[in-house]
Amino acid sequence: MRQFYSPRTRLFRKRRARLRHLVLPILAATALGALVSAFDQQPDTTVVAAVQKPAVVVPRDIKTADLAPVRAPAPVISQSEGENAARNMKAAFTAVPQKTDFRYHPGPANVAAASVLSEKLSNIQTGITSLLEAGDVLVSSRTLSVGKGDTLMDILVRNDVPRGEAHDAIAALSKVYDPRGLTPRHEITVFFNRNPQVADPHFKGLAIETDVLNTVSVNRSVDGSYKAGEATKDTNRVTKALRGPINSSLYVSAKAQGVPDAVILEMIKMYSLNVDFQRDIQAGNSFEVMFEQYVTDNGDPVPGKGNILFARLDLGDRSLPLYRFEDKDGEIAYYDANGKSSKRSLMRTPIDGARLSSGYGMRKHPVLGYGKMHKGVDFAAPRGTPIYAAGDGKIVKLGPFSSYGKYVKIRHGSGLETAYAHLNGFKPGLKVGSRVKQGQVIGFVGTTGRSTGPHLHYEVMQNGKHVNPAKLNLPQGNALAGAALKSFKAQVQQIEAEFAKQNAGPAVISQKDDNTGVKTAARR
Repeated sequence: MRQFYSPRTRLFRKRRARLRHLVLPILAATALGALVSAFDQQPDTTVVAAVQKPAVVVPRDIKTADLAPVRAPAPVISQSEGENAARNMKAAFTAVPQKTDFRYHPGPANVAAASVLSEKLSNIQTGITSLLEAGDVLVSSRTLSVGKGDTLMDILVRNDVPRGEAHDAIAALSKVYDPRGLTPRHEITVFFNRNPQVADPHFKGLAIETDVLNTVSVNRSVDGSYKAGEATKDTNRVTKALRGPINSSLYVSAKAQGVPDAVILEMIKMYSLNVDFQRDIQAGNSFEVMFEQYVTDNGDPVPGKGNILFARLDLGDRSLPLYRFEDKDGEIAYYDANGKSSKRSLMRTPIDGARLSSGYGMRKHPVLGYGKMHKGVDFAAPRGTPIYAAGDGKIVKLGPFSSYGKYVKIRHGSGLETAYAHLNGFKPGLKVGSRVKQGQVIGFVGTTGRSTGPHLHYEVMQNGKHVNPAKLNLPQGNALAGAALKSFKAQVQQIEAEFAKQNAGPAVISQKDDNTGVKTAARR
């Protein structure tokens, strides 16, 4: 008969012994014995063995027959073995891993490569350290253009230069260069110090290339002051030889062949003593010229520097070669092939590129309206065209003079005097009593006084009387002789050989066919 208990007494009722009450303790004792045995055999790998050994899992629906083989008696564990097992387990769970050394130790084959790499890394580190310690070497630059109406102060302030520093730099620059001379053709390079330890770069200095050859600069010193300096580029001397036909004027034709302006104007001066460029130059003539040219290291030519070594004008009925020669006294002049100087006491045309607008003699005056003696010749030219002294001499009059306007009078040797009227202005520095050389600029074309337009009125007086400049028989210059002539002849041969080397082909001369009237190219 089934007994019933109250809920309270049910908790304390007696339970009958079952099979599981026996099996589970046996399994636990077996596992513990195996664990202790493992610790005794391999004490250093206890934790690993315990982890790797599979756990014993007993399914809930296990049958009694299947558990028969595990009924062996539990092993007996001594006290010392139990203490050792416990000690090993505690050491395994409380052990702190040691730090591992991962340094690379190259073998014999890699020692050399590792040494080179180490040296390179050391050099890089040293360079970086130097740059960081000396921030002044980290300099950046900007190239600035000058606009119309710009001042140097405006340009600097507009490009992040503090006004006070810009003022100090300009003050230093003014000692070697006037910044008011800046034009839109100039460029300014501004330098800034980019110190990596400073957030904002600060103004370091500037440089201005005043021309192809010269540069002025301002640099900031360690104490913060600015110092100005000048530098000139190195140049190399080269010679150039050019030739070509004259179709309209010497200037236009030579310019088309690549002859620089300064060389063309020098040629005009050389021949102005013997050639009337308004009447003697005709289409079909030709020219030759060999001249020095100085260029910078990057090939830029230096304008206005260099001399004409040789020139020739072929004017149809006559050929006029001129050679540059310096005598033992250091005097430089141009001579023809026979050693006779081309220099005369006076120039026939003391102006470049001008048109003869009125000749010498009686004429109807363009302002007064009646016939009046014209005691000189007029050359029409643009206002500001340079006027040259016709010969060596001394200025005896300079300033306003009657209807001549601004006027210059020069006294030369052998009773000759020249006068220049209607000038726009005089060359600065000239005054009464100044000595001038033939070809020196004395003034500029204008229309002052009684004048209808810009032109030069040129007069020549011989022994106090006016003469026609175009018909004046001027004496030839000196002629070389003796050792000077021999040296000159040798130099002529060298010049001719060099010219022929640079111009392998014959000169091209424009000619007109008499039957067709068409211009054709002939070779000389």
